[in-house]
Amino acid sequence: MGRLILRLMAGLAIGVSLCLAGTAVPQPGAAGRAGLVSYAGAIAWGRVTRAGIPGPARPVGYAAHVAGQSDPARYVRLIQAGGATSLRGDVSWAWVEPRPGRFDWGAPDEVVSQAAQHHLHALLIVDTSPLWASGGSLSNSIWFWLPPRKPATYGAFAGAVAARYRAGGRFWREHAGLPEYLPAGIELWNEENTSGFWGGQTPSPWRYAAMVKAAYAAIKRADPTMTVITGGLAPQGAYGDVTCSYRRGSTGHDASAWNGVDYLQALYADGLRGHFDAVGWHPYNYWNHATAVQMLAYHRCSAWTQLASTRVSVRSLMAAHADGRKRIWITETGAPTCVPGATYGCVTPAQQARLAASEARLWHRLSWAGGFYWYDIRDDHAASPAVEQHFGTVSWPDSPKPAYAALRRAWR
Repeated sequence: MGRLILRLMAGLAIGVSLCLAGTAVPQPGAAGRAGLVSYAGAIAWGRVTRAGIPGPARPVGYAAHVAGQSDPARYVRLIQAGGATSLRGDVSWAWVEPRPGRFDWGAPDEVVSQAAQHHLHALLIVDTSPLWASGGSLSNSIWFWLPPRKPATYGAFAGAVAARYRAGGRFWREHAGLPEYLPAGIELWNEENTSGFWGGQTPSPWRYAAMVKAAYAAIKRADPTMTVITGGLAPQGAYGDVTCSYRRGSTGHDASAWNGVDYLQALYADGLRGHFDAVGWHPYNYWNHATAVQMLAYHRCSAWTQLASTRVSVRSLMAAHADGRKRIWITETGAPTCVPGATYGCVTPAQQARLAASEARLWHRLSWAGGFYWYDIRDDHAASPAVEQHFGTVSWPDSPKPAYAALRRAWR
C-alpha cells in the first residue's frame, strides 16, 4: 500500500492550497467537549504544568497528514469537530535528524502543536531512516523506508522523541502557552510487514524486533508512562497463505510481504513479549463497490476477521503468549470513495459511512480494543484517479461525506 509513502513525499512538497473558507464545520462532539472540560479542570487544580493532560486509554480520531497542509489549523479543526480525541501523525526520522545529532523538529512540533491547540492527543509514528543510519542511496526512490543498520540508532531517536514530548519535556517548555495535551502514544514504524515500507527489501520480523526492543527500552527510560505500540501491520492474505491463493504449499510470507498474523507470530518467536504495550493493526478490507456488510463479513483473508475470528488470530497469539490483557490499536482503517473514471477499487460514500460507523461501534464493544484511527480526514484532490487521494471523510476541498457525521455520532 502506498498511503504513507505518498504522504511523506507530499510532506516534502509545497503545500497545496486548500480553501475551506465558509465551510460549516460542526462543533466538537461529546468527546471533544470532554477534552475541553478536562483541560479546564486541570488548570483549576494546577495539574497542567506538573504532569500535563494524559491521553485516553482508547483514543479515537484520524490518521492524517498535518505536515504539508497550507491550512493546518483548519485541517486539524476538521478532526476536532469530527468528534476525535486524537490524531495520528509522523515523526519522520529521515528528516528530523538528517545528520547524526543535528535535529530539525519543525514538522513534528507542528503536529503536536496543532493537536494541543485543538485539544487532541497526538499518536506519534516514529518511522523512516536517514541515509547515514540505513546506508541507503538516493537512487532508491523509497530510501527513507529502509530500516537502520543498527537498531540502537533507531532506539536512540525514539527515546529522543519520548523525551521531547513527555510531560514537562522540552517541547512544552518551548511552547509554554499551549495546553499540555500529552501524546496518545508512540507507534514504532508503519506496515513493516510489506516491502514498500521496508525500503523495497524483503520484510524481516527479526530485524524489526531488534528495532522495537531498542526503542521500547529507550522510550521507557525517557518516559515510563508512554504507551508504545508496534507498527500497524498491513492486510496481506491469510495466515499461512500470504497471497490468499489456497494452494498447497503456500506460506505466510514471500519476498514482498508477510501476512500480519504470521509476522506477529515471528515477532513473538524472536522474544518480543515484554517490549511493547499494544499491537498495531490495519484492517483494511475493501474492493470495488463492496458493501459494509460484505467488508465486515468473515473471510480467512480479511484483516478484520484475523483480529479475533480465525483459528490463529492476533488475539489468539497474544493470549498464547500471556499478553491477553494488552490491547490492539487500529492505527489505520478505511475505504476510498469512487470518483468519475476511477480505476481503483472503491466504494460509494454511503457504504464508506456504513463501514466507518459499523467498525467504530463494533470496536467500542470489545474489551481488548485500544485506539481507533480512520484514514483519513480529507481527500487530497477532487478528480485525481489515484486511490490515495480519496480515503477522506471530507471531499476536496470542503464538503463532508456521510462518513464524517457517521463517525462523529459513533464516537459520542
